[in-house]
Amino acid sequence: MKILILCLVAWCHIGLAEVKLESVPRLDTSTAIKILSAANEEALKQKVDVAIVVLGLDGRILASSRSEKMGPQLYDFATYKAQTSWFIGKATGELPARNGQHLELINIGRAKVIRGVKGGIPLYYKGQKVGSIGVSGAHPDIDEAVAVKGLEAAKGLEMKK
Repeated sequence: MKILILCLVAWCHIGLAEVKLESVPRLDTSTAIKILSAANEEALKQKVDVAIVVLGLDGRILASSRSEKMGPQLYDFATYKAQTSWFIGKATGELPARNGQHLELINIGRAKVIRGVKGGIPLYYKGQKVGSIGVSGAHPDIDEAVAVKGLEAAKGLEMKK
């Protein structure tokens, strides 16, 4: 009988209480596709073949593309740049290589972190990280410009907190 009463009280409390969920901004697929499209337009304007990867809040790929003229390794580099920016929360160009060279690739579990090369930028919305973009295949300055152009396509997103 006590169990039945406790269950009824709990049910009433849950059923009649106002539910308040924490509002967490997310990068949805349609926004990721807008970012990808704007980045691709900039790559065409710059006349470069690049791979572009857009990650969401959880670090998974939401949208990506790769020029048919390039091998899969440059797509992997774009993915590493996006993952690094997502994981660390900074642009890859802000992370100098620690090995005394221009590029450093570090294994962290199943992910790879790339340092010392431009082309990966985190995406923030109202100070909260919502995803990242990585671009690879051209000169690092052009990779970064393509990524920034993609970021600019999504209103309200920024590179830093």
